[in-house]
This record gives sequence, C-alpha cells and structure tokens, in this order.
Amino acid sequence: MTTPEDIAGQAAELHRDGIAHFHRGELARAVEKLEAALALAGTRADFAADLGVVQQAAGDLDAAETNLRRAMELAPGNADFTYNLANLLADMDRSDAAEGLYRHAITLDPEFAAAHNNLGNLLKDARRYREAGECYRAAIAADGEYAPARRNLADALEAAGETAEAEAAYGAAIHLRGDAGTRIRDALLLPVIPSSLDQIEAFRERMQSRLENLLDDDLRLTDPPREVGATNFMLAYHGLDDRAIQERIAQVYEKACPDLLYRARHCDQWLAGMEGGPMRIGLVSAFFHEHSIGRLNAGLIEMLPRPEFEVHVFSISRARDAMSARIEAAADRFHALPPDLATAREIIAAAELDCLHYPDIGMEPLTYFLAFSRLAPIQCAGWGHPVTTGIGNMDYFISSRRVEGEGAEAAFSEKLVRFDDFTNCIDNPAQGLDLARDQGGGPLLACPQSLFKFHPDFDPILSRILGENPSARLEIIGGSRDNWTRLLRQRLAGTVAGADDRIRFRERMRREDYLRFLHGADVVLDTPHFCGGVTSFEALAVGTPVVTLPSTHTRGRLSLGIYNQMGYRDCIAADAGDYAGLVSKLLSNRDFAAAARAEIAAGAARIFDNERAIAQHADFFTRASFEG
Repeated sequence: MTTPEDIAGQAAELHRDGIAHFHRGELARAVEKLEAALALAGTRADFAADLGVVQQAAGDLDAAETNLRRAMELAPGNADFTYNLANLLADMDRSDAAEGLYRHAITLDPEFAAAHNNLGNLLKDARRYREAGECYRAAIAADGEYAPARRNLADALEAAGETAEAEAAYGAAIHLRGDAGTRIRDALLLPVIPSSLDQIEAFRERMQSRLENLLDDDLRLTDPPREVGATNFMLAYHGLDDRAIQERIAQVYEKACPDLLYRARHCDQWLAGMEGGPMRIGLVSAFFHEHSIGRLNAGLIEMLPRPEFEVHVFSISRARDAMSARIEAAADRFHALPPDLATAREIIAAAELDCLHYPDIGMEPLTYFLAFSRLAPIQCAGWGHPVTTGIGNMDYFISSRRVEGEGAEAAFSEKLVRFDDFTNCIDNPAQGLDLARDQGGGPLLACPQSLFKFHPDFDPILSRILGENPSARLEIIGGSRDNWTRLLRQRLAGTVAGADDRIRFRERMRREDYLRFLHGADVVLDTPHFCGGVTSFEALAVGTPVVTLPSTHTRGRLSLGIYNQMGYRDCIAADAGDYAGLVSKLLSNRDFAAAARAEIAAGAARIFDNERAIAQHADFFTRASFEG
C-alpha cells in the first residue's frame, strides 16, 4: 500500500531529477519531471514555482504564468515567488503588472537586492532614469556584494552623463566581479556632455590604454550584446579620426568572442555575378520606425527596382507606427528579429542574401555585433552613424562625392564608396504642413541638435554670435535626459557670456510643432564636428537657412553635402569666424536673408524625393555583386 510519505518521496525525487535536467539545459525533460512532481504534490508552492521558472526558460510563457500564479496563491507571503512572476511579466512586456509585483516583493522583503535591481531595469526601460538609479542604490544598500546592481548603477550613471561617478561605480563592480563585459564597458566610458577639450583628450587616452590592457588579457565573452550591452556611441562626437580606436575595439571583441566571426554557409558557395534571379538585398536596423533611420531608408526599401532586386527588411524594432507599417509593406520579405544575437544571425543567414546593408552600425549593440559575422557575400554600412566601424567583415561604407573631401578614405576601414548624389531619397517633411512665421520677439537662433553634439569648440562660436547680436536669443531643445540639459547649461554658463539670460532650453516637441519651431527661427545653427543630417533636411524643408561649418570627417560634412546637392553654398562657413559672420549677416542683412530663403526654396526639389540616389544604390549593388 502506497503511503502519503511514499508519494511525497516520489514527488521529491521527480523534483530533484527535474532540477538536474534544468541545470544540464535539458528543458523538455525538466518540464516533464517537474510536472509529474507537481501532479503528485499539488500543494507544494515551491514545486509550482520551479516548474514555472523552467517553463519560462523553455518559452512556454502562458504555462509559466499559470504555475507561478499558483505558487503565489499557495504561498502569498513568499517574496521569491512574487519576484519570479514579476520577472516573467517583465519578459512579456507587461510592465505595469511587473512593476507592481516587484514592489510587492520588496514590501515582503525590503532587503531583496535582486528585486530592487530588476525593478530598476524595468524603470530604466521606461525612461524613468532617476527612479531606476534609486533602485540600484537600494539593491546595493541591501547587499553590498550584489554585483549586478553595481554594474547597472554604473551603466545608469554613464548614460546620465555623470562620468566621474560612473567611473567609480565601474571600479566597484569590477572589484566585486571582474567579468569581461563590465571591464569592456569601463574601458569604453566616455562623457556624454564633455566639460572641456581636456576631458575629451583624457578619456580617449584612458580608453586606448584600457583597450591595450584588455587585448593583453584572456577575456571571454559568450553573448556580447547581453554582457556588454552598449556600443562606443559617444566616440564619434569628438571630431577626431576614430579609425584606429574602432579597429582596436573590434580586435578586443574578436579575441574575446571568436564566435562573433560566424560565417553563413551560402557565402562559401556564392559565385560573384553568376547567381541568377533577382539580387537579394537585406537591410537590418533597430530603428525602422518613426525615427531618422526610418525616414532615411524608407525610400530605398520602396523604390529599389523590382524584379531586379528582392528586398528583405530585418527589423529589431518593437515600435508600431505609420513608418514601421510603411517599411513592412514595402519589403518583399519582412523579418522581425529577436533580441538574441545567435537567433538573429541564423534568421538573416537563412535568407541567403547577396548583400546585407547596415544603415546605422554603432547606434545600438545588436546590429553592431551582427556586423562582425559574414552573413552575406557583400556587406556595407551607411551614414546613420557616420563613422567607420573598424570591423573586418564590413566591406563598404556608402557615402557621396557631395560629402567627402580628398583623402577621406584614410579614415575608413571599409572601402569608401562615393555616390555622385547625396545618398538618400527622403520625403519632404514639410509637405502639406501649414506654416506661418511669427516675427515677434527679436531675432531667433535655433539649434535643434542632440545635446551630445555640442562640442566644446562650439562654445566660443556661440559666445561670439551672441556678442555680435545683442538682441538675438538662442533656443536649444532639451535632452532626452534632464541631466544632459543640466550639464550643458552648466558648461555654457561658464563659456558663453550671457548664456543664462539668452539661451533657452525648450521642452521636446511633437513633430509638427518641431517643424514650426524650425520655420519660426531666423537661422538654424549647425553643430561643428558632428553636424545635422535629418535635422538639416528638416530645417531646409521649412525654408530656414542652416549655417554650417564643415569639418574633416563625414559626420561633420553632411549639411555640406545637402547644400552641394541643392546647389547653394552661401551658408557654408570657411572657419569659426566666418560662421559667426554668416549668422550675423543673416540677422542684419534682410536682402541676404531673403535671398537665402529664396535659394533654399528653389533648391528643395533637388534634395527631396531624389530618385537618383536609388539608381546609384542599384548600380552599386550590381557592381559589387560582380566584384565579389
């Protein structure tokens, strides 16, 4: 006769077997054993919770939720079970419910470091950055040895622009657990809003020194997007030649994770120019939605000629809006990529592309790390993040003769391709928009660029412009993080006379209001070293002159390229003094300002809906397919 004790013993043995299978990665067998254990011991909350966690790992999220809720019902005061359900709901993008459960778990156990930490991650994803930082600090207060919270706090401080605090936090995280991902993030640390040229120089030297140390060490990464979780995005904003550093960073990753150099099987069987059928072109990005990258590339996706080309779009974006719908409808094949590197590259490889185009390498981690693989025989980058990648498997960088200066190829690890026209076929964003200028309030200068584009070299130019035009005011759009605005306001207060009274930081605006803001300005000020791209298109679309100072590298020459495409050059400055002089002339000389607006209006047709850019992409893809 089987006794209750016998049944309990059988259930316990099945549970132990299930956990052992789980630890060996045998998820199906683990689920089978744990289900059997729970069938024998239906009131064991821990059995239900463990089954739910394993089902979540196996991807059966609905079943996982059922069993995790069962565990909570059986043991409503258990903080661990509440935490497990919160983790599941967070993975299911049910953020509000997950937040409530994390907070409940913390109420049950105020010293629950992991719950504080994961609540911080949830709030960071919701752009509630201050609250996220408070959660990471609470996790550290609860358990000073909890390394994930140390690392996450460092990440948060870096993103907020608190560079010194971030450096200290990375040091503390490395002291606890010197994993490769944290050491790389520490090496790549840069200020978001540099306080000075000296700070830029110091942090670049710091980066190069740490990269050399990392190359000397035996680092190991298995999942770089997860373990590192960022790119060296801010490096490009210094106005310097980044090729050597970019190549060094790529070497660090290749050594630490040789699996990054994955090679799709069809690449070895591909014969240049002899494949037959339509050429299969892929474009991959996390920003194929209402974003500058979506606006820059929608025309190419729509208008590459069929049937000569078969266009595959690989989108990492979860956003759903009019632009994402437009891009999905335009693609011959649309592939939604998961955030997992191995799965994403298998999906791309399965398409057996002839050419894979990355519009914006460096703007986020997944596409950056995908670019290390050979997923198509031809791979190219665009100027969505206009700096060389330094990655050996990236063959071409697509730019334009309108943009690039003599000798520009030296700054690229890729072969630089110069189209005759500007490279993008972009819609006129002001088409159909009702615009009326408000002439009141004195001369208005607008600088709509992201705050991390405000290089310290720009400060004396701004000071001179405001000094020469005492009635003018400057309006800047505040940062997506409040602390960026605070840091730039603080720097300008020390470098630009009268900044507190004459420089205003505006709230971020809806798109139509933003275009009206540009239209109402007398002059749009372009940022040196890393100028406007889409923002320059937008300002010119509403007829407002953009004064630009081209620099050496692509990222400082895009506005120049747009003006060259337009056939108008009177607002292109030769140097800092000329820049300030052009702004003053536009404000003081009505005839010059009116002529500028007239030339811009007349030239708009040459920069928008430019189908020659599509033809030049098609020609390039075809030529590259024969060159191999």
